[in-house]
Amino acid sequence: MTWTVMSNPIVDMYGPWFLLFYLIYCIAIMIATGMISLRCYPDTSRSDNKPGLLPSHIDPYFLAWLQSGREKVLQLAMMRLSYSGLLVPGSKSTTYMLRPVTNPESIQSKMQELNRLETLVFSCFEQQHEQSKEWAFNALAPTGRNFRAKAQKEGLVYSATSESLSAMVAWIGFILLTGMGAYKLIVAWGNGYHNVIFLSLMMLFFGWIHYRIFLRHRADRVHLTNKGKIFLERLNASLPRDKKSLKKLDIAMAVVALSTSNFIYSECSFGQHAYLLNFAVLPPSGASGRGAAGGNSSSGGADSDSSSSSDSGSSSGCSGCGGCGGGD
Repeated sequence: MTWTVMSNPIVDMYGPWFLLFYLIYCIAIMIATGMISLRCYPDTSRSDNKPGLLPSHIDPYFLAWLQSGREKVLQLAMMRLSYSGLLVPGSKSTTYMLRPVTNPESIQSKMQELNRLETLVFSCFEQQHEQSKEWAFNALAPTGRNFRAKAQKEGLVYSATSESLSAMVAWIGFILLTGMGAYKLIVAWGNGYHNVIFLSLMMLFFGWIHYRIFLRHRADRVHLTNKGKIFLERLNASLPRDKKSLKKLDIAMAVVALSTSNFIYSECSFGQHAYLLNFAVLPPSGASGRGAAGGNSSSGGADSDSSSSSDSGSSSGCSGCGGCGGGD
């Protein structure tokens, strides 16, 4: 039998049998894509990962990026603005707006305490106009690239070559997956068959699944090396978590940036702004914390001002350090 583009075992396969074949084919492609993508990242567990000295000044936004990517960076910046009384939640759980100006001098004073990254996020919102955080998220794309370059230079994440190879594998898998379905559709239409609704739905469904798993927001994904994992673990273990330490803004921001659970939010006044901005759900046992957090929202300026005398050094240090990593 001579195989041609329009006549071969795959093309000539009866409809239901081809759907079964295509189902197995799509699953196999996604499994292979995942396995090959992982092999694009070399094993760093046996490399030289001797723990070095932890830096004296840590950018909490860089830590947030290492922990969870750009989304965590944006959340941390918005919490910082809420803590300063500059940002308030909108009427919907996914909208936000700047606090209406009642005292311009106070607003200007608070803005001067912000670093470049926080000022950038601040500029993405408007007064008396509710909006989502999507615009601010997109505005942080250059910051994410700067953080990735810094992390790659320090060996905390995998190289650009590994990331490019993994992305290429993901795109090849996507092309193979959707290409097979499109090929069968074209041949079927060419032969006068139009009952291809199930094949079209399968191709769209598996293409969408593959895209979400391997390609969506790929630029924001962080793949830590063994050195990066050790760095975060040592830093996380070294940060104090007592009530007194968490009153200091720089420590609270670093702890929140490294946290993988919502428990820490209820432990400090800064973390409670995650509840105000609907980044986390208030635990039932901390129902009284909602009132405290709500007080911070209505008098956020007072909360910030009252802590400025005791935390001025730590706040400015945090902002300066954050500016070094997040503004360029």
